[in-house]
Amino acid sequence: MKTQVQEPIIRRWNRGMQIVRAARGYSKAELGEVGLSDVRSARNHGIPVDPLRSTIYPENVDQLRGVAKTIIVSRKIDSRKPKTERQVSKKKTEVKRKRPTTKNKKSTRKKTSE
Repeated sequence: MKTQVQEPIIRRWNRGMQIVRAARGYSKAELGEVGLSDVRSARNHGIPVDPLRSTIYPENVDQLRGVAKTIIVSRKIDSRKPKTERQVSKKKTEVKRKRPTTKNKKSTRKKTSE
């Protein structure tokens, strides 16, 4: 289930002017502040994550709060669902392996010299 998320922002200073631009993704610290500690599940839900960033911007945290509520609620609902019989009992079927065959059988035979 992909969720619609706004792009995160980054602020930086260049020659005395503050520049605000779109970021590649949210930082792990911003995800942790919202309650999404698992980066993989955040990416699966369509939230871009930038592993190189470590800053926390309050605007990004506010954007994530609304999305995080739906993800956390859906995670709780999924954990309540009973497992199907197929998931509970997975039996491995044994497969007989064939003996390796050689490409040239003549070369494997011993030659008898007369």
